[in-house]
Amino acid sequence: MPDTDDLALARWEVATLTGRLRCVEAERDAAVRDRDHTHDLVRALRRSRSYRIGRVLVDLATDPVRNGPTIAGRAARRLRRRRPPPVVRRKPPAAPVPARVYVAVGLSRPASHDLVRALRQRILVDADHLPVVVTDQPSLRGLQVPGVVLEYLPDPQTWARHHPGSGWESLLAGRIAHLCRDYRAAGALVVDPRDPPTLARLLAPTAVTTR
Repeated sequence: MPDTDDLALARWEVATLTGRLRCVEAERDAAVRDRDHTHDLVRALRRSRSYRIGRVLVDLATDPVRNGPTIAGRAARRLRRRRPPPVVRRKPPAAPVPARVYVAVGLSRPASHDLVRALRQRILVDADHLPVVVTDQPSLRGLQVPGVVLEYLPDPQTWARHHPGSGWESLLAGRIAHLCRDYRAAGALVVDPRDPPTLARLLAPTAVTTR
């Protein structure tokens, strides 16, 4: 029979997956809205007077015999005299590193600080992602750590006292959804309070499993 810690960890994992799913669904809905908006703009452009005039000019240029030899000839001569602009090869901007959310709730004060320190050292060695740490450790509240984002949540017991009837897992899922959206997180990981990852494990190729 699973113990209390296993059940709590399972609930946190479900809440994290729920928040991640909400984020994916929101991104999908936003992409659909952008697609529909683009289609509306294209339809409006095709109905505009400037677009119709442009189509007439294109027809004159492509078929000067039928659509007007004088206008098309002048347009063609102007086009021949123009030189194409020089091609400027610009270096593409570097893509931002993806974020990854670490749900580190239920950890002791030393374990929480050790985890943040290990993540800080991890990105100093290989800055391949931005760690976003969700913590309920009061000693980390308001702490500024270069290269690591700390997001504080009240612990489940404190939340239940101040917000009876409101599930803490729902709070966690909502916060995960917002963080994944705001930081465009590539995944999320629930840290087991009984066995938080060390720097050596964080540096291992298979140390982090994203969800």
